[in-house]
Parts: sequence; structure tokens; C-alpha cells
Amino acid sequence: MKSIMTVRSITLVATIVSVIAVLSLTGCNERTPDSADASPGQDNREPAAVGLGAGKKVLFVDSYHKGYPWSEGIISGMLGEFHITLDENDIANTLGDTVELRVVRMDTKRNTSEEFIEQAAWKTKTVIDSWKPDLVIVADDNASKYVVVPFFRNAETPFVFCGVNWECSAYGFPCSNVTGMLEVSLIPQLLKEMGKYASGSRIGLLGADNLSNHKEADNYRSKFNVSLEKEVFVETFEEWKSAFKRLQSEVDMLIIAPPSFLKTAEEKAQAAKFVTEHTAVPTGCVEDWITPYALIGFVKASGEQGQWAGRTALKILAGCSPADIPVATNTKARIYLNMPIAKKLRVVFPIKLIESAELVTSE
Repeated sequence: MKSIMTVRSITLVATIVSVIAVLSLTGCNERTPDSADASPGQDNREPAAVGLGAGKKVLFVDSYHKGYPWSEGIISGMLGEFHITLDENDIANTLGDTVELRVVRMDTKRNTSEEFIEQAAWKTKTVIDSWKPDLVIVADDNASKYVVVPFFRNAETPFVFCGVNWECSAYGFPCSNVTGMLEVSLIPQLLKEMGKYASGSRIGLLGADNLSNHKEADNYRSKFNVSLEKEVFVETFEEWKSAFKRLQSEVDMLIIAPPSFLKTAEEKAQAAKFVTEHTAVPTGCVEDWITPYALIGFVKASGEQGQWAGRTALKILAGCSPADIPVATNTKARIYLNMPIAKKLRVVFPIKLIESAELVTSE
């Protein structure tokens, strides 16, 4: 009996030491870096150790569909933290002792009706109830709004969200079992870079007349105190071209919000050619598909969302409470430089910036 007790005691001590080591490694109160601390495309943190969360079940809920670039970037970042790969059927292949991962796709980017989204949310709830994961990661707003809020807020199962736009208070986050990373446009960094090539400080914005673009403009003002000299929202490509030409003499820098009316490859090619011919002031954007129409793009890095979510999941599985992990905000960017537009404006980018950027070279 004495020898058994000794073994049990040693095992208990070893377990306690192991947990302390894990908590020390993961750190429940990780500081969210300021924008000044962030280096676009770089992650200076130590990689998560293989073996954290081994044997635990993690469910990843994607609001969108397989192949959607933003979702795939998030998933890639998360898989790197878990040391897991997925095959074409979303079946997980582990590369070491790690979590057991399952993926659910809600497909609400291609199916936007309220009825479809609610059905997808109910199916996701059914998976959670039956599989009983130790933790759930939800990507983008629909998963948070339609799955977490009505069914699991303040429940026992911990949730980590990512890709939620701008703020999460409308969802009642953070709460006892939910933390996550917000998705915000990196407008301060973009404007700082654009300002180096501008003759003044007047800022304009041009985009399609839709709720998303109006919300972006509102958040630029409220979150970053950006003063917009001109805001122009249009409904057609012809209106967009007319406004683009006019704004070249009315502002010193122009933010290109998504021109969502550009649907076909021909229209997009025409738009790229048009802006190359008519750009007279520095232009910028925050989405990768708009980079053919802007001098500089500071594009949000979806992989950062996935890396943070994966790392945070491991912390929680190691014993941290979601309530002790502050909501974070993305800070990294993929930088795009449009060389035809730079040539038109006679802009010479620093070598260091070029080396860290992706170059847009086709007109």
C-alpha cells in the first residue's frame, strides 16, 4: 500500500508540475500587441508545443464554405497551431499528439436566407450536442450570432470566436465561456503609408452603396477617428468611374471600398485599366480582391485569426478560463503594392517595403 501511495503521489506531483508548465507556456493573460508592435506577415511568438490538448475534442465551425479564401486562411492558421492537416473531405490527419479535430461548414456565404442560416445553425447545434466537444472554435459572424448566442452563451462548453467584425458586444461577448479575436480593417496603418505619397491630408472614400460599406465608413470614424472629407457610394460601374475621376481633384488620398457591382472578369479588367489611366492621388484598400484598383493594400491576414484561435483553444484546454483571456484584435497585414499605379503616380517605394509586400504587376 505504501508503494502504491508513493506512486500515486509522484504521479500527482508530476501532473501538477506539467499543468503549471503548460500554463506558464500558454499564459492566460496574453497581451494583445499594439499596432505599433505588429510586423506585417510576421509572428514573433513561440510556437505552441506539440502535445498540448492531446486527446481533447475540438469542433471548428466555419460560417462559410470549403474553398472560400478567407475561411481557408483561418483554418490553415489554426491547423498549424494544432499540428494537423485536413484532407479534401475535411478529415483530420494529425502530425503528432494533439487535439481531435472535427469541422462543420455552415455555407452561409452562398446561402444567405434567414431560413437557411437558422437551419444550418440548428444542424451545428445537433453536432455539438451529440459529439460533445471539449471546446468549439467559431469563425465569422454567422456562427457566433446563430449558434453561440441562442444556444451556448454562458454554457459549460468553452467557445473561441474569430473573424467577428469590429465588435462583439451585440452578441453579449465576452462572457463566462466565450472569448475571441475581432476582425477590424487596418485603416490607420493604411493611411499612414498612403500619407507618405500624398500632397495633403484630405481623405475620401468610394465604394458600392451597400450596408457593409456604410458600416465600414462609420467604424473608420468611430473606432479610429478618421475624418472623411468625401464619402461617395454608388450603384453602378459607370457611376463609380465618374466619381473616381472627380475625387482625384477633391481629396488627397482615396480609400477604395469594395465595388461589389464588379461581377465579371471583363468588368474587373476594365476597372483595373481605368484606374491605372486616371489615378492622380494615392489610393488604398483593405481587401485583397480590390488591390488591382489601388496603389497600396493593407489586407487583413486571415491566418492571424486562425493562429490566435488555435493558440487560445490550447490555453483553455490546458486550464485557462475563457473569462480570463481578453478579446483580441487583429494587427497583422499582408501588404500589396500596385506597380502600374505606382508608375503612373511616379511613386518609388522603399526596398524594405517592396521586400515585405506582394506586388500587383498586371494592368
